[in-house]
Amino acid sequence: MANIDSLEEIEKIDKDGYLKCLQEFPDQCDRAWSDWKQIPLPARFIQAKNILITGMGGSNMGGALVSSLSQDVNIPVVIWRDYGIPGWVNKDTLVIAISYSGNTEETLDSFEKAAKETDKLITIASGGQLDVLSRKYKTTHYKINYYGQPRSSFGFLFTSLVAIFSGLKLIEVTEEDFRESVVLLRGLLKKIDANISTANNNAKLLAKKLVDRIPVVYGSGPLMLMARRWCNEFGENAKAASFYQEIPEMNHNTFNGIEFPKILGQKIYVIILQSQFDHPRNRLRQSISAQILDRARIPNELLMIVPAPTPLAEIMQFTIMGAYVSYYLGILYNSDPSIIRVVDYLKEKLAEKPIDES
Repeated sequence: MANIDSLEEIEKIDKDGYLKCLQEFPDQCDRAWSDWKQIPLPARFIQAKNILITGMGGSNMGGALVSSLSQDVNIPVVIWRDYGIPGWVNKDTLVIAISYSGNTEETLDSFEKAAKETDKLITIASGGQLDVLSRKYKTTHYKINYYGQPRSSFGFLFTSLVAIFSGLKLIEVTEEDFRESVVLLRGLLKKIDANISTANNNAKLLAKKLVDRIPVVYGSGPLMLMARRWCNEFGENAKAASFYQEIPEMNHNTFNGIEFPKILGQKIYVIILQSQFDHPRNRLRQSISAQILDRARIPNELLMIVPAPTPLAEIMQFTIMGAYVSYYLGILYNSDPSIIRVVDYLKEKLAEKPIDES
């Protein structure tokens, strides 16, 4: 097992320097926030009666997390992770297509179909075909000038959606709110970065508890989709199997499945993400669930970010915490976090048969 307190050992495993991308997360957020101040949102966008955000993986997750901040708005926001589009998309739909590479085939397929139904279009990409289509359909477009994988540019992707939703008055984020969130983000990063020893580093401590176990992440309310984000990170950064569950739904069915197999307590580790802004009944459910897990001798812990004065600050800090925990777990497994061989292989095989031939 690798030594996560040795920067030299980390560098040998992390050959492409993915750690630097994590360290740049606050800077990415700052840059994207400033960039979007220069991008006007057409008045017709505010008239939209529903919103479709289409994208896959890391490109999609920014929209998913920001949509959790807009639960009180009076129009539906749907996250689309597939080919095609829902049947209800029409001229009153605002479509936001996100593909960091610009070549994600599911996103391109859904975007082109949506562009035939509405002129309320926003595109976000670093280049590729979506960049080309943005000019063809005259979309409101944000080109990300950054090199890396979608998850390595998450600050740009996430903050873009924050800026868009704020500009459309779907969420209330003041300049002060955003700046405070970034300051707290930088403060957390200083506590969990690679130069901080395991004894004083909560991200490293949690990663060590997960070695040879399957992380199971519970989330509810504002952090329901954050649980999914953490599992995405475990897969890409650590190449580790993981699962997530949504409270309160899981309390009505899958939570009953903690009795078998009998060795379950030796195989999984449950992480319960707690939000200060969640429904009080969900908070109670989390505490009771932890008690039940304790009785079943299944290791678990409740995780809360403090201080987090706003939901935005909380989400941004949970995002970087999950990224670092999964990164350290990958290093412990001697696995380069930048490499995604399985996904690359899948894309190569799909490319052998173009989408119009399927």
